[in-house]
Amino acid sequence: TYIGSILVSVNPYRLYNIYGTEQVLQYEGRALGENPPHLFAIANVAYSKVMDAKHNQCIVISGESGSGKTEATKLILRYLAAVSQKRSTAPPILEATPLLESFGNAKTVRNDNSSRFGKFVEIFLEDGLICGAITSQYLLEKSRVVFQAKSERNYHIFYEMLAGLPSQQRQRYCLQGAETYYYLNQGGNCEIHGKDDAEDFRRLLNTMEVLNFSVEEQNSIFRILSSVLHLGNVYFDKYETDCQEVAMVVSATEIRTVAELLQVSPEGLQKAITFKVTETQREKIFTPLTVESAVDARDAIAKTLYSLLFGWLTDRINKLVYPRQEALSIAILDIYGFEDLSFNSFEQLCINYANEYLQFFFNRIVFQEEQEEYLREQIEWKEIPFSDNQPCIDLISQKPYGILRILDDQSCFPQATDHTFLQKCHYHHGTNPLYTKPKMPLPEFTIKHYAGKVTYQVHKFLDKNYDQVRQDVLDLFLSSRTKVVANLFFGHAQVMARQRSLHRRSSTRTRRYKAPTVAARFQQSLLELVEKMERCNPFFVRCLKPNNKKARGLFEADVVSTQLRYSGILETIRIRKEGFPIRIPFLVFIDRYRCLVDMWSNVIPNGANCVEMLRNLCPVNPSMYYVGVTKLFLKEQLYQALESKRARAHHLAALTLQRYARTFFIKRRFRSLRRKIVLLQSRARGYLARQRYRRMRRTLIKFRSLVHIYVNRRRHPRVLERGPARQRHIPVLRRQELTRREVVDVTHLEIPAELMGLLEAAAAAREVNAGCVVLVPPPALQPDPQLTLPLDINDYPMAKYVRGHFQEPAFGMLTAPLKAPLTRLDEELCHEALSLFQLILRFMGDPGLGGLQETLFGNYIVQKGLSVPGLRDELLAQAANQVWRNTNVNNEERGWLLLAACLSAFPPSAAFDKYLLKFVSDYAFAGYKPVCQRKLMHAMAQSQLGAAAARTFPPSLLEWTANRQQASMALDLHCFNGDQFSCPIHSWSTGEDLAGDVLKHRGLAEGWRGWSVAMKAGAQWAELAGHDYVLDLVSDLE
Repeated sequence: TYIGSILVSVNPYRLYNIYGTEQVLQYEGRALGENPPHLFAIANVAYSKVMDAKHNQCIVISGESGSGKTEATKLILRYLAAVSQKRSTAPPILEATPLLESFGNAKTVRNDNSSRFGKFVEIFLEDGLICGAITSQYLLEKSRVVFQAKSERNYHIFYEMLAGLPSQQRQRYCLQGAETYYYLNQGGNCEIHGKDDAEDFRRLLNTMEVLNFSVEEQNSIFRILSSVLHLGNVYFDKYETDCQEVAMVVSATEIRTVAELLQVSPEGLQKAITFKVTETQREKIFTPLTVESAVDARDAIAKTLYSLLFGWLTDRINKLVYPRQEALSIAILDIYGFEDLSFNSFEQLCINYANEYLQFFFNRIVFQEEQEEYLREQIEWKEIPFSDNQPCIDLISQKPYGILRILDDQSCFPQATDHTFLQKCHYHHGTNPLYTKPKMPLPEFTIKHYAGKVTYQVHKFLDKNYDQVRQDVLDLFLSSRTKVVANLFFGHAQVMARQRSLHRRSSTRTRRYKAPTVAARFQQSLLELVEKMERCNPFFVRCLKPNNKKARGLFEADVVSTQLRYSGILETIRIRKEGFPIRIPFLVFIDRYRCLVDMWSNVIPNGANCVEMLRNLCPVNPSMYYVGVTKLFLKEQLYQALESKRARAHHLAALTLQRYARTFFIKRRFRSLRRKIVLLQSRARGYLARQRYRRMRRTLIKFRSLVHIYVNRRRHPRVLERGPARQRHIPVLRRQELTRREVVDVTHLEIPAELMGLLEAAAAAREVNAGCVVLVPPPALQPDPQLTLPLDINDYPMAKYVRGHFQEPAFGMLTAPLKAPLTRLDEELCHEALSLFQLILRFMGDPGLGGLQETLFGNYIVQKGLSVPGLRDELLAQAANQVWRNTNVNNEERGWLLLAACLSAFPPSAAFDKYLLKFVSDYAFAGYKPVCQRKLMHAMAQSQLGAAAARTFPPSLLEWTANRQQASMALDLHCFNGDQFSCPIHSWSTGEDLAGDVLKHRGLAEGWRGWSVAMKAGAQWAELAGHDYVLDLVSDLE
């Protein structure tokens, strides 16, 4: 729900399907009250304010541990990524969430996925796009690495690594089950109900790949984690020497394993955890440690390794996504919630101190600044009392006797102990109402926080606060042969060196340098964090727990009401209800809502004009607004109504702009279309006029021809008398058959003189070799057919070839000579192509052609294709064009006959062959389909073998006869031993193919290559090379 702009969110302890793309679209660009309360609404308002006001925004997510702060942070990041990804790719910071969760979250009594570090994520935006991010981490709970309370776990990464690493890698790192490690089994159960550690580890590996972690870096990370686990299993025994009890390492195997994993000296490592080194000007003094001190030294190394690794991972992510330039940002604060555990130590004091500071920040923003602004604007206001937690903050951190200040002072004294620290606290704060001493002499004290009383046990407060890496440990790991380990400690050494140099410049020589304590560093980083947030416009998300049992569907009213009370939400509700949460400067109000009313431009920005504008906009009463000195104060409901009206006006204005823009574009398109239509009409009229002129010209030419014929007949009557007598020599049926093929009169088309002479000679001569071609039964010798249509033949329709290669995208029978070639030819071939088309028209439609003349005419056309290779595709295209949509069956049959003859002599080019094959397969006339298919596929096969691209001579009489009858061909072949075979043959059979068929038939399975045939004509032998075509011999003889 909302309290003004503050979102109150209750953890349901389960996932709901209300955070998908549909919800992103629902909340994007909407005002705060337009949709039901949602995390996306807060994220959207922050995003919109960055874009509109050009001011940094901050979302502070607070609440007890287990109230859902981490999940809320992830959902807000997901929304920002979704909005940004519409136009760009969100940076890997959004991919880094699983990585930071694995290394920084753990199971506690109150929360199965509790953040054990503070996280401040700044998402930088440039023109509304995510351009970078910086993640700052605060106070990682290092003690959890070496100690966990009952029913708690160590950091998730340890269990995920043990569950997800392949067995080979586990052997390499000497790893076993989680329950075998001291650092993992102190809490009892090593598993979390509903969490799949192996699956989470696979997701972690994917995240590392996205973040560009190399395989070497990943292995180094797993080495460090494994070494931490093995360190926890290093055990000690005590023995006495020189009347002193000292520690001795019992498990030397674990020492060697850790040293091998971290690539350091085993002896040096053992010394580091069993001896204390004191450096003097002349020498190093090694003092043996007791068992308790040795355990502390071991745990210190483990904590240092893990904390440095976590810091390195955070820095690594920041370097990858660091913004390239200054940009506005939306910051999200996800810091550990208030904690009151069964055993509260130094970490809980720091965590609760941070929560006190955040509560103070919240109070100052919501209460104090609100009331101060009312006074500043001279508005009558009854002051509301609220729980001011400034005294608690002073108790913990105020100089010189705040609890953390006393702790820092005690850390400087070598003889100080946890007990002396506690006594100092009792001395200075025993009378403070917020501080309580124990009734029994116990090592503890109690602080009354804003969320309730918490008792802290002071055990190891000083050790945890000092937390410095000893120089001998630093030197040991600086010498590591593992690059990542050495770099971790090198970076730490550089930080310490910088602090020493700053100390020297800012202090006297006599004062000894003391490294900053954990408490001092934490206070400083907390102050810097609050300063950053003060420079932003804050939004608050208050997370609540419905119960203390982590149970879904259980709402305990007393638990919730306690959280509402101490978090200041009840006071917030009251102040929002009684006050005016929206305050807008006069000038901004007038400029923002001027678009809703008719108002002159130079209006004076004062309260009276603002009220007048407000009354014109909506019905109001005096209790809904108040006029201050420089601002107009409004109730939330009135503000939402104004914003809704403004959004509606903007929407209507946008629609108007779109309408006018569409009108402009449509008008421009209409004018352009009208110009094109007028141009098209003029071109069409010109075309039709030219067509009409050509028809008239042809008619006149015909008429003149008829006149000339009539005049010539009158002039030469004897020629007319001889004509009928000659016609009587042609049988009547034959003449009728020849006449049926005529579509239009083509006898007037010119033919070459040489062809005319040949036709006249053929008319006078008798047909030679006619008796050589006879019908025979199918031969017994049948070679294996090897022909199949290509699998992709359907991808080559003729229409596609016409569009790509014809000069005009038109395909179909023509009755008049071409004006230009069908395909794109060189200029010198154009005239030949046009003459060739006239011959095709004569061949297909001349009723006077028949018998030997027809064969001679066809071979003349084929010879043109043989002698001029550039005309072959044009010739085949013309023939195909004339059989497509041919209305005369006899004329079409003549076209297919000519196409079959051409395919007997030369193949189409590789660019045309599959298109022609598809055309023949789909549209061939009657029995010409198998004839043309076989010839075309045989020709394509020869071309693929690299054989001669065409025959030497036009088709023989045998081929013409077989084509007309759509029959197969055979030749008689004689062997020198007297055997005779009738052999099947086709137009593209070579000498070697024919000889090979006979040899295979006679049983010669191998060695048939290299043979050929010869032809005897009279006394002469005509020999044939193996790669030459058999029917070229016959054609040559004919």
